[in-house]
Amino acid sequence: MFTENIKTELNENVLTITINRPDSYNSLSTATKYELADAFLRADKDPHVKAIILTGAGEKAFCSGQDLSESKDLDEEAAEGWIEEFDHLYRVVRKVKKPIVAAINGYAVGSGLQLALLTDIRISNRTAKYGMTEVNVGLPCVIGATMFWEVMGKSKTVDLILTGRLISAEEAKEYGLITRIVNDDELQEKAFELAKELASKPPTAIMLNKRRFNQLSEQEFNNCMNYAVEAHTIGYASGEPQEAMKQFFEKRKN
Repeated sequence: MFTENIKTELNENVLTITINRPDSYNSLSTATKYELADAFLRADKDPHVKAIILTGAGEKAFCSGQDLSESKDLDEEAAEGWIEEFDHLYRVVRKVKKPIVAAINGYAVGSGLQLALLTDIRISNRTAKYGMTEVNVGLPCVIGATMFWEVMGKSKTVDLILTGRLISAEEAKEYGLITRIVNDDELQEKAFELAKELASKPPTAIMLNKRRFNQLSEQEFNNCMNYAVEAHTIGYASGEPQEAMKQFFEKRKN
């Protein structure tokens, strides 16, 4: 099935959800966020779906994060609605009862990496790059910092969030952001094999395990979403994100 920004394919009880915006490095527009949320909701209710793979179209990116062409003109009054888009998508993914595998092909940065971190097991190709790059365009990284802190602890989180630097797949595995690395041409095959294995497990046990995983982080997730509204309101009121994104698009033209 195709929508404007994603495509889905069911094969042997494994549903592959592909962010299908390769020209924008599979960035997350408002429409894409809602289409993804709907696809996950439908998959969770579909008895024919036993496991889910999330990936990106093309070879360049899994997901490059927020579509800056939409966020460059935001102001402090629009910040809360913008965060609510992510809140809706992320809560939907967190509550999916079925196992989710991220097949990460290329760049996974910003909210694209956050989306990957919401999945259960992340398998990467060797040439993928990872990072929370929000600071480079004047944005605070509240949600990403919370997810990093849970996975990596303080030192690595502070380093990557404040510098906005990218790291390799090998570094990402060392940091715990991903658990498996495969050759680029094997990614989809290995991801499908893993999803098939997960699909064969007793579904109630999978669901109960996932429920407990979320319970362990639910309070902090709620806290970070509340602070994200405050932080982005202050950030956009300063004018820094708008100016940084303007410079970003000017550089792309040259």
